[in-house]
Amino acid sequence: MKRSHIFSEITGATLGLLLLNSFLAPSAEAGRPVLNQTPQTIHRYFGGYKTRLTTNSGVTYTYAPVKFRQLFPKFRKSNFSITFVNNRAKNISLNFNASFGDPDVDYNYDGAEAEKFYNYIFGYKPPIWKQISRRFGGETIYDYEYCLGDGVGNSFGRYGYKQFTELANFYYDSRCEPPYKP
Repeated sequence: MKRSHIFSEITGATLGLLLLNSFLAPSAEAGRPVLNQTPQTIHRYFGGYKTRLTTNSGVTYTYAPVKFRQLFPKFRKSNFSITFVNNRAKNISLNFNASFGDPDVDYNYDGAEAEKFYNYIFGYKPPIWKQISRRFGGETIYDYEYCLGDGVGNSFGRYGYKQFTELANFYYDSRCEPPYKP
């Protein structure tokens, strides 16, 4: 067998394995960066925004793609917004737009919902769900902070006797960088 023929077979086999490996890559390797990205990059991920609000602290774009609303079927008006500071994504908010007086709505935001939201935004499941703070705000208000890993913090509040969540936020938090400590 000629040396060039063996080289061709090895090259072909290597390329075939690389192609197969790309299809079998873990979901975390297939994720997409969102925080610290420009509005143009976010547009490629989620399409056009529905509303834009400019304030002294930044510009907030609100998105409501149909696929996103399917994640939270009880909240047909749900959407998410991304706040940009100096043209970079700094905060991602999940807005349930719930009516707390609605007797048909029985909803709490927790790890399962955070995982769905994270997976939708970043394209893979969060590596962890670790509480980093909890604060009682008086009456029936609780504020929580969790790490979801890879530098992403998650804050949300629960209100009322049923402890509903109206809004949850993702943001960069250095406490959520690997390695994760128990």
